[in-house]
Amino acid sequence: MSLNLYLTLLLSCCFIANTPHTKTEQVTVRVRINNIHNIESNLMIAVFSHYNDFLTERMYKQKMIEVTDFTQTLVEFQVEKGEYAIAAFQDINKNGDLDRNMFQYPTEPFGFSNNFRPMFRAPHWTDVAFQAGEDELIEIDLK
Repeated sequence: MSLNLYLTLLLSCCFIANTPHTKTEQVTVRVRINNIHNIESNLMIAVFSHYNDFLTERMYKQKMIEVTDFTQTLVEFQVEKGEYAIAAFQDINKNGDLDRNMFQYPTEPFGFSNNFRPMFRAPHWTDVAFQAGEDELIEIDLK
């Protein structure tokens, strides 16, 4: 390899390495879960970042926390600015699953962002999506 080509490659690598990369701004989404039903249980909270992933195993972020209070629980997520949806349920029997009846309706307390309450169908992305453009507080009432 010629010296000129080697120096050109070396300088190019140094330039790329020192170029500031665009960093997406992070915001804090606080999720307050209300109407806790049983103190000896877990809360499962999932954040979804795309409508194709909503209510699937492909969560953007998730947390499982032990219930320590009957009134409310506050959980924080650091996310990039954008559109999100949140689903939460209280795992009363601590089996890690949202238990359902024979009609597939949940038998454990659950809720969604925007406090959307589905009646006869699972929620659509547009029912529960919100914009996280700055720090947000999302209230979810379990039912």
